[in-house]
Amino acid sequence: MKLFTDTDLQQQPEEIKKKIEKLKTKILYYQKEYYENNTSKISDTEFDALFHELKHLELQYPKFITPDSPTQKIYNTTQTKLTKTKHLVPMISLENAFHEKDLSDWEERFIKILEKSHINFYKDPQEIKYIVEPKFDGLGISCVYKNGKFIRAVTRGNGEEGENVSLNMQTLEDHKNTIPSITPHTNSLFEIRGEIVMKKSIFKELNTKLSAENKKQFSTPRNAASGSLRQLDATITKQRKLSVFFYETPLKETQNYFTTYDKTLSFFEKHHIPYCKHYYTCQTLSEVLRAIKKIEKLRENFDFDIDGAVIKINNYHLREIIGSTGHHPRWAIAWKFPAIQVQTQLQHIEWQVGRTGVLTPVAHLQEVVIDGVKVNRATLHNMDYIKEKKLNIHDTVLLERSGDVIPKIIKSITAEQKEQYQSPHTVFSHIPLPTTCPICNAPTYKKQDEVALRCSNTNCPQILKGKLEHFVSKKCLNIKGFGTEICDDIIEKKLITQFSDFSHIYTFSSTDWAKIKNFKQKSIENIQSALKNSTTQPFWRIIHALGITGVGEKTSKILAQHYPHFRAFTHISQTSLETLQNIHDIGEKTAQEIITFIQNTEHQKLFEQLEIIFQTNTRTNTALSSSSKKTPFLHKKFVITGSFPHHSRDDLKTIIEEHGGTCVGSVSKKTDYVVVGDKAGQKKTHAESIGIPLLTLSEFFTLLNHTNT
Repeated sequence: MKLFTDTDLQQQPEEIKKKIEKLKTKILYYQKEYYENNTSKISDTEFDALFHELKHLELQYPKFITPDSPTQKIYNTTQTKLTKTKHLVPMISLENAFHEKDLSDWEERFIKILEKSHINFYKDPQEIKYIVEPKFDGLGISCVYKNGKFIRAVTRGNGEEGENVSLNMQTLEDHKNTIPSITPHTNSLFEIRGEIVMKKSIFKELNTKLSAENKKQFSTPRNAASGSLRQLDATITKQRKLSVFFYETPLKETQNYFTTYDKTLSFFEKHHIPYCKHYYTCQTLSEVLRAIKKIEKLRENFDFDIDGAVIKINNYHLREIIGSTGHHPRWAIAWKFPAIQVQTQLQHIEWQVGRTGVLTPVAHLQEVVIDGVKVNRATLHNMDYIKEKKLNIHDTVLLERSGDVIPKIIKSITAEQKEQYQSPHTVFSHIPLPTTCPICNAPTYKKQDEVALRCSNTNCPQILKGKLEHFVSKKCLNIKGFGTEICDDIIEKKLITQFSDFSHIYTFSSTDWAKIKNFKQKSIENIQSALKNSTTQPFWRIIHALGITGVGEKTSKILAQHYPHFRAFTHISQTSLETLQNIHDIGEKTAQEIITFIQNTEHQKLFEQLEIIFQTNTRTNTALSSSSKKTPFLHKKFVITGSFPHHSRDDLKTIIEEHGGTCVGSVSKKTDYVVVGDKAGQKKTHAESIGIPLLTLSEFFTLLNHTNT
């Protein structure tokens, strides 16, 4: 599926930037649903297409690549029920391949890297070059042993840290509490990584049991495995009969000992450490493709879900030279299997309203089971998509699913059959475009040059719900405990009826809060405390919380550097258009959106109220802005690599940005400093090779403190 064309890349840079921001927002939403809520809103195929489109656009326009892009970092989960533990080595994702060309391009890229080190990858034709193994659809896990004794198990999490599930891990029948130590050194660490899965047979038994108890069933074995491993009660985990397959030993000392991946697998075999024995050793890419086909044929025979194959370079020394990006290792790639397709009937279409007022069509389908999962809905994107597929109510449609609950409609079988007897030009969609909003009955409209249909009522309850969720979210005012259900209740009970009322959440009385479902005295005290704490947030978060079109986290931070308090920000006028456009990364359309938003009378009322609530904070921001002008961090680009004992990378990123600098994901000649911690890898090496200054954590703070005295 190709979502972009060469014509797209001929658009104005500002249009490309806007498209990139929209793609990032979509991808992060679907990642949040997948990693935090264990639900899949779209198919793997559709998600991968979005991800590839974003990656392609960023390659064409590297100036629009930001550190928060899904292509540059692992998604950051926000579960808090289990304690968090840092990984010894980051657990990063895999790049995906769908076609033979993807594999040959991948091989060409890493061979070029090896050639720079004067290494001929194919020098010895008898040497095992690749290992190909099934790609499990489960939950990533890291198990660490000290002197051969198990000490902890941590989920993948955000790649840097995950949830400590050590007690739960020990309930698995496959778990090993001790393994042979490979080195005689005292306090030696040994880490093995794998995938937690629930077998299909166990999954079926579990859902049958839950159904008999009138409890909610799991949608997929992957979701069941994730929910079961992350229980607070380890006895529940034990009852769920989870399995684990290990496939990596990431620590450098361990890899130096084994030297190759096939020797690691032999070690697993010898000491009965569970791993998948259906792997293939290959000398060439042609052999890799044959191995992939063999695994695909075996797919239906496995009692566990796989959604592809993983191809890895066998030699650990070569892996180290090839290195990794911030998102994926360059020495491995995942081949994704084609999606599963079935036919069903399109029964009716529901139009849903989002935060920006855009109406999105959702297809309601005759329920069908795809690979053991019941499916009755699919997203349709917009009216153009409906017309392109020539969809009509009661059509027989072809669905495509790849390991997810919500699939994609590929085509209308009914329309295809009609075209056999009629001219293709006479077959079209009869589904009408809504003239009124399904929530508030306000008229709908389209912006010029946009496909999206919108509700004209800015205070539509559904729009207000979305805006309020954004307003209080972690990336904005970060009001802890203020979730979706609370936002829904506030709007439904009409405690807030318009956007300018959003500041009222800070002045709600205990009586107001008592109207919220399940809110007792303790809940009221907690939410009021969280609201009070949020008033110390930096000014850029307030700008971001407003939800101005085209103004995301990065642009909000840039604006706060130039307009560091309400007085300056709310006095931006039409005469400021050129000034705004001259600010780095703000184009004409975004500048106009900012001015239009600020000049709105309703918004002005909100600004006045927020200024009172955040007055202490805005003074702090003003002072910070003044001091920032004296720091060498201003307009400097930093890369952070490695781990730090008492600071997360986000902590350092916040410090840098508060003092006028920016953080980027990769090292280039335009980088000013690289802050290095423990186990700093390829980024440190690259920085040294091109002469970029390195800062230890101590040197970083010395530089900061010296310039602020």
